[in-house]
Amino acid sequence: MPEKSIHKYFIILLVLFTGFASSSFRDGDLKPRVLIVGKKNSPCGEKGMTFEKAYVKSRIKNEEVEVVLFCQKYDGHWMKKTYKKLGSGEIVINLSSCEFTGNYYSLVYYSSEGESGINLKEISILHSSKGENPNFKVTKREKISEEKGGGVKFIEGKIFTPEGEEVSITLFMEKKDGTWRKKHFNFVGSGKTRLNIEGNDLTGKYKFHITSLSETT
Repeated sequence: MPEKSIHKYFIILLVLFTGFASSSFRDGDLKPRVLIVGKKNSPCGEKGMTFEKAYVKSRIKNEEVEVVLFCQKYDGHWMKKTYKKLGSGEIVINLSSCEFTGNYYSLVYYSSEGESGINLKEISILHSSKGENPNFKVTKREKISEEKGGGVKFIEGKIFTPEGEEVSITLFMEKKDGTWRKKHFNFVGSGKTRLNIEGNDLTGKYKFHITSLSETT
């Protein structure tokens, strides 16, 4: 890939948000930020996704902001939607489909800067650059106070699947005696999952094994 193209993709990656997005600002940073809020679709069983809202934060008051949302579908195509808002605040999206894999990217910029140069083909290339293997990480855990016996709570995790496939995950959590506590579960697509595991004997360290079930059929 030419050097200019690599540089272009690097800049785009800095402003794309996958799953979680930062809404904090550095001093003097006037760039807008966006946080997309979504959930898994219960009417679709374990598949599908609903994108509910976008929270925009802008430091330029009354300046129009555009949010571009790219959503991956199970047929491999990407859907593109654009939303506009003056200044900071909430944008109601309510975009839902049983065909969404849970993979998405969002891009935010001021309307005065002109339309974003990124297109559906480039989004597909960027997504492919994340690799062909599923992944998992614990995104939220808390220490239990010593007054309540110490230990750790595993609250939330995040799963990535390249094409929205079903995966099998085994989470191993270290115990204070050096042994490991195990939890096994399956997940379809990409997204967050509640773990709700706690123990006074847990150290907070963990490891995992994840397998795509499409590879075993």
